[in-house]
Amino acid sequence: MTKKLFISLILTFTLLILSNEESNGQCPSGYSSKVVTIPVGPCDYKVEVCYKCEIHHPGTIKINRIEIVDTSCYSGLNIIQILLQIYTEISTGGFIYSNFCIDSWYDAPPCTEPLNESAYSQFIISYSYCWQVRHRHNGIEPIFELIPCEENASCTETIRYCFNGSDYIKIGSTFSNPQNPPCSLQFHQITWPSQLDESSECFILNTVPCGIVSP
Repeated sequence: MTKKLFISLILTFTLLILSNEESNGQCPSGYSSKVVTIPVGPCDYKVEVCYKCEIHHPGTIKINRIEIVDTSCYSGLNIIQILLQIYTEISTGGFIYSNFCIDSWYDAPPCTEPLNESAYSQFIISYSYCWQVRHRHNGIEPIFELIPCEENASCTETIRYCFNGSDYIKIGSTFSNPQNPPCSLQFHQITWPSQLDESSECFILNTVPCGIVSP
């Protein structure tokens, strides 16, 4: 094998890897990524979270994908309820500070101190309206996962926290304006993908706390 051919093969292999990583979704520039396991009832879900921790400005938390660990596990909840429970879990102060922003630089101020609203620790939780089911191979086995659709709408909740000595307390929150998302199918109307590297149609998370603007 010539040196030129060897280099060409290496470049081709590298491009294939990068292409596969891009197709699986990446966190935006400036974000860190972490996969956490969140139980919803008796079932576990692996959730990849994109996050930023800021000292003087709000941090940001957003879900990049949710892996359904065991498709035979039945929680008694529909997929919309499962999504909302996962959103609820990742937006609690205790979960954020024990999983993402662990460094003391980012800690919330004590609840005992008289502070104005801008002085509390703040995190922006980003909600995606449109989701789909993707069937892919994770390198070990075929899996199903929930991912935000490329064509989407999002809204945010800015939550303020303080620390009471044993737990992180939610002081209050504000929502951005409701959106008119580009998806309308309900989850029960989509067709689950049967082949690898296929995705379902987009379905709507119609209980996003910011609300929905009717078309």
